[in-house]
Formats: sequence, C-alpha cells, structure tokens
Amino acid sequence: MRFIKQFLLFLLLIIGLSDISFSQKMKADEVLAKHLESIGTAETRADVKTLIAVGDATAKFISTKDQVIQGRVVMASEGAKNFFGMNMNSSAYPGERFSFDGKNAHVAFVQRGQRSILGNFVQSNNRILEESVFGGVLSSSWLMLNREGSKNKLSFDGTKKIDGKETYVLNYSIKGSDVDVILFFDKDTFRHVRTEYKRTSSAGIGLRPEDSTRYSATNLKVTEDFSDFKPEKGLTLPHSYRLYYSITGQNGTTEIEWSFTLTEFAVNQKLEAQTFDAVP
Repeated sequence: MRFIKQFLLFLLLIIGLSDISFSQKMKADEVLAKHLESIGTAETRADVKTLIAVGDATAKFISTKDQVIQGRVVMASEGAKNFFGMNMNSSAYPGERFSFDGKNAHVAFVQRGQRSILGNFVQSNNRILEESVFGGVLSSSWLMLNREGSKNKLSFDGTKKIDGKETYVLNYSIKGSDVDVILFFDKDTFRHVRTEYKRTSSAGIGLRPEDSTRYSATNLKVTEDFSDFKPEKGLTLPHSYRLYYSITGQNGTTEIEWSFTLTEFAVNQKLEAQTFDAVP
C-alpha cells in the first residue's frame, strides 16, 4: 500500500512538472494558431466578410449608488472597419458610439461637446479601435485574425487563473500607446476570454515638498470579459460580453460595469459606409 501511495505521488509530480514545462515552452504563435481553430475552420473564417452582433445592454454605475440603465447594443465589422454602439434609456447617458472607418477612429460625444468616461478612455487610446483589439472576436476585424504585417509585438507571458480556470496570457505591445494590453485565452479551449487594459500615472508634484504628499498615483484598468460561447453561422462566438472600468486616484475611485447579452448574429450582410462613421 505504501509503495502504491509513493508511486501515485510520483506520478502526480511528473504530470505537474510536464504541465509547467509545456506552459513554459508555449509560444505566442502557438496560442494564436489554437485560438483561430477555436473560432472556426480556416475556410469558414475566410468566408466571413461582415459580422453583426445585437443584444441587450445594461450599464451599472457602481460608484453612483449602483445606478442601473438599460438599453441595446450593436457591434458591426467589415474588413478592417468596426463599429460599437449602445443606445441607453437615459438622457444623462444616451449611449456610446465608437468606430474605425479603415483610416480614422471616431468616438462620439454623449452630450454636447462631451464624451463619457469610457469614451474618453477609447478616444485617448484609439489604437485599440484601429488595431481591432476592442470587442475581441465579436469583430470580424479582430486583431488575431490577421497578424500579417503587424509591427506590434505579441509575447507569451505564462498562465494565470481567471474565475478558477487556467488561462494562457499574451502581452500585446501597441507602438505609440502607453496602455498595457493583456490578452487571456482559456487553457483548454483556447477561446479568448478576457482583455485587460492598464495604465498607471505618476503622482503629481506640489510646489513645496510637503504638498506632494497630498497627491497619489492614478491607476486605470478597463476589462473586457467574454463568455457563454455558442455556435453562430459556423463560428463559435461569445454571447455574454462584459466591460468594466475602474480608475483610482486623487479624487477617489470610479467604477462602471456594462453587461451585454447578445441574441442576434448576422454574417455577410451588406453594411453602408456611414455605419463606421461615429462622428457626432
């Protein structure tokens, strides 16, 4: 009996070491190849020229006494172009419109001359629209679908648990951007389950040394979560999409969460050029 226990412990150790070794040897290109397979066959992916996803939207302003607003969301894409829009049932927050028309990124105002907190983040980091990072695989222009010619570096960074499940971690370095972009892929299915955007700004400096203690660093984090994957038009796509915005700094903490339940999908429908023009 003692021999059997020792053998089982030895076996578990070998399996554990093999798993660690495999994770260490994984390369970004290997994760990418497996991820593409998780979306659909190469033929099916190539056949998709446009993609539309529609569903229900909920915005929860956590730092404003959990104020909740309902609405609808539409995501559309064609080639390198993409569009993300929300229509919300609120005059104070009527929604969002972000787009990339193949040349320029656009972020619409939510009020006259003013963008939302999320809109300001996307506007100041509009490369995430131009590079088709934002929205993940829900866009036919998703950066992972066409890496050819990209000058931005994709690097493997080990594994991390998300909600109790192991994921492979890839860092995506966008030239000219000061935001750290981290992509997470389910270790078993290679589906893209999360994107994190992070930025830390140094604390301000006062006129006098004693004044500097009044200032603190600003930490910004925006997270996209994708789940409830189901087949749609030959593709495996997430039907639940969550956006989370958090910024902590001198003025305290602001937290907002958007939840989307996607119920309608369309492939290869004709999209008008103005679809990708979100200018107010």
